[in-house]
Amino acid sequence: MQQSPIKKRAILGGTFDPIHWGHLGIAYAALEQVGLNQIIWVSDRHKRDPHQQSQVEFEHRQEMVRLAIAPEKAFDLGPPPSEDPKAGYAIVTWQTLQQRYPDSQWYWIIGADAFATLPKWDRAAELVEACEWLVAPRSASDPGLNYPEETPLFREISPLNLQQEPPQLNSTVGTNPSTHLDNTALIKTEEICQQVAIAFKTRQIHLRWQILQSQTLPIASTLLRRHWCDWPKIRTWVPKPVQIYIQTHHLYQNPQYPLPPHSTSLPRL
Repeated sequence: MQQSPIKKRAILGGTFDPIHWGHLGIAYAALEQVGLNQIIWVSDRHKRDPHQQSQVEFEHRQEMVRLAIAPEKAFDLGPPPSEDPKAGYAIVTWQTLQQRYPDSQWYWIIGADAFATLPKWDRAAELVEACEWLVAPRSASDPGLNYPEETPLFREISPLNLQQEPPQLNSTVGTNPSTHLDNTALIKTEEICQQVAIAFKTRQIHLRWQILQSQTLPIASTLLRRHWCDWPKIRTWVPKPVQIYIQTHHLYQNPQYPLPPHSTSLPRL
């Protein structure tokens, strides 16, 4: 019997509260740069971070991801994790997907800040050996830097290459050749990657990684949640089907949260 060809698949995990154009930009950058066959989006059921203000349930977040990625045939919604908090661990996620897609070469799309924590992950050595890591740089001016909105293993990934107007959902998002990475962000991301690689090298583990070549911009789901009601323009940061879903289900309707203390205004797009 002829074996199925090996396909290049990547995992992109997060709370996606809500998903926005930045997440999609990262995914398209990875799709084009690495020549991936498929990106599997995995929503974390449990929001373990006490800083998170949102009360949006997993089912809503999962449905918003489904709506956002529907136009792209290379994107697939991963299976929902079980109610067991340990089901959200990265190693469990990878094992589940490996069983579903056995003929795969695995990649993991991740933000630079989360990548820095990789040596502390549960059974990190197994994951490092199983995947190549695609690291999304984080802008030095990212307003979410001091407001973490990640779970221990699926950090909110910094948005990349958002256009002045909501971009069309196609392979040009996040891969515009006229756009270059902010040099400070690139240097910082390179330093983080080298430090993580050294940490694993001391344990005799070889880490495979590359930096995603896409421009960073200062938006985050935190601002979407806080200002959905009081700043209508911010709604263009999410695809139209997600906008409609949020309005229909009356999500993010309690904008009684201050801006981050180091920010005097919302970022201009």
